[in-house]
Amino acid sequence: MYSKILLNKDLPYKKKVKNIISYFLVRRGARLNWDDMFRKFYASAPENFKPAFKKEENTHVHYWQYFSKRVNLNTYRVCKNLSGVGNPKYIPEEIYIADIEATLNHDKTADYIGNKSLYNHWFDKGIFPMDYFHNIDGEFLNANLEQISQRDLDILIEEIKYPVVIKPNRDSYGGKNVLMPTDPKELESAVRKLKNNFVVQEKICQHEFFQKYNPAGLNTIRVFLYRSVKNNDIHITGTCLRMGVGGGLDNLSSGGILTFIHPDGRMNGYAVNKFGVKYFKHPDTGLKFTETIPDLKGLFNVSKKVASRIFYARIIGLDACLDESGNWRMVEANVVGQHTIKFIQNAGFLFFGEFTDEVVEYCKTRHWALQNN
Repeated sequence: MYSKILLNKDLPYKKKVKNIISYFLVRRGARLNWDDMFRKFYASAPENFKPAFKKEENTHVHYWQYFSKRVNLNTYRVCKNLSGVGNPKYIPEEIYIADIEATLNHDKTADYIGNKSLYNHWFDKGIFPMDYFHNIDGEFLNANLEQISQRDLDILIEEIKYPVVIKPNRDSYGGKNVLMPTDPKELESAVRKLKNNFVVQEKICQHEFFQKYNPAGLNTIRVFLYRSVKNNDIHITGTCLRMGVGGGLDNLSSGGILTFIHPDGRMNGYAVNKFGVKYFKHPDTGLKFTETIPDLKGLFNVSKKVASRIFYARIIGLDACLDESGNWRMVEANVVGQHTIKFIQNAGFLFFGEFTDEVVEYCKTRHWALQNN
């Protein structure tokens, strides 16, 4: 990529230098992050790094060599060994971060969707959890984002329905600082702990189907969507069920596990943790991952409805749950830092599915580091 930036006639000299430096930093960060991650993968499951046939790996390298002369084969090997399926179009994790996601979701305007205090003002009511109150830069606001006094806040804390969820309204990953107070005193303590920039919401009670897998916490489905670079149509590219373990949250970084969901709703038969260790039944409940997710069509309809109102980003990740009344609800929308393509690829599927070639060709011609903006 460096030579392509340098030889780009549409870039002024100063812009070339700036883009080369920016690309180097992004690429280096991606490489260091995944070098560390793959070391942990290997320590947990070294069998996942068994080399494939040389012809397979050469085909994989050839497909991705436009973006890198030295394609890291670790992604391909992990995906092949976990799933038993070889596909040269598996996206190397480092290339996804530095070249693919960085191009498709390059517009920083999309960061607005990461603020959970805005969900119920941007999307239709009843899809995301109901808000009780917010704190934005130290200012307390009610559900309508109107400033409230300390007295009004005290009354709210006493009168809202418990338990509730309090969490950062931005820059939160992996379930960090997500708390579930069960009474006013616990909530007051949580407010003091988080201090600024958080939201207090209703706690959604999940459907019995998901409750049986992990009753200790909410189990969510991550839905990945892609807005086509050709016609802006929105497509579901993959889904997976995330479950908590040992009383923890369902995030993999919190010790959770996930199982891929086939397009017809069937679970994949096994789940994995963040380091690629396989589980054929839930460690706590002993349930096997062989059932079919209820009303997947309904989930897809709600997901596309939400994604259609997210702009300036072509890769969207939604965290959804089925509530106790059988309604699909959204918990969170993600457009920044979605380094989670392994959810799909580790099950033997392409992250962009049939749109992989379309995405690759777009990123070759419209790569963020080749643009003068």
